[in-house]
Amino acid sequence: SFNDLYWNPGGNINLKSETSVQADMNHEFSVAGFTLSLTPYYMKIDNMIRWLPTEMGYWATFNTDKVESYGLESQLSYQKSFNENHSVKLIAGYIYTKSVDLETQKQLMYVPLHKFSSNVDYQYKFLSFYAQGMFNGLTYTTSDESRKYAIYPYFVMNAGLSATFIKNYTLGLKVNNITDTVYDTTAYYPLPKRNYSINATINF
Repeated sequence: SFNDLYWNPGGNINLKSETSVQADMNHEFSVAGFTLSLTPYYMKIDNMIRWLPTEMGYWATFNTDKVESYGLESQLSYQKSFNENHSVKLIAGYIYTKSVDLETQKQLMYVPLHKFSSNVDYQYKFLSFYAQGMFNGLTYTTSDESRKYAIYPYFVMNAGLSATFIKNYTLGLKVNNITDTVYDTTAYYPLPKRNYSINATINF
């Protein structure tokens, strides 16, 4: 993209084109209101373009010669309505990702092996309550799989309540990071602890 080549700072006009061979198989099973989706995949990538942190303090683009990536993406969902006033929707997803630099045989930086997410949504008439959870597995931040500098597993949970008035007006309250977890997704850049947000939506 133009950003990969020309973003200042970080772009690299000497990047080589990325090429890959990939295959995936999507399977979906449904029974008694539950739907399970399973997608195993495999990719062999040459000159993979990646944004990586630099010693100068900003991220820049680099080619990684040969990368092998394989894993599984899965999702389990359930949805049911109880008369006209009640409905519930559940979604849980799990992703396993093995992405290896074939030269070093090490997992790529900022690619967690395991990732789990879930969402529960319950609606009663004009009120809606939802809760979200996310578990992120061990994530290496260096190319040598150093655990000293790795981002260790963490779990974050959010919850919210919204109400729809007069059909087109929605008012919501959300509590982010209920468990007050100390975590970061990028090394040395911690994300907020427990915080709150209010939102209003008008649909025309």
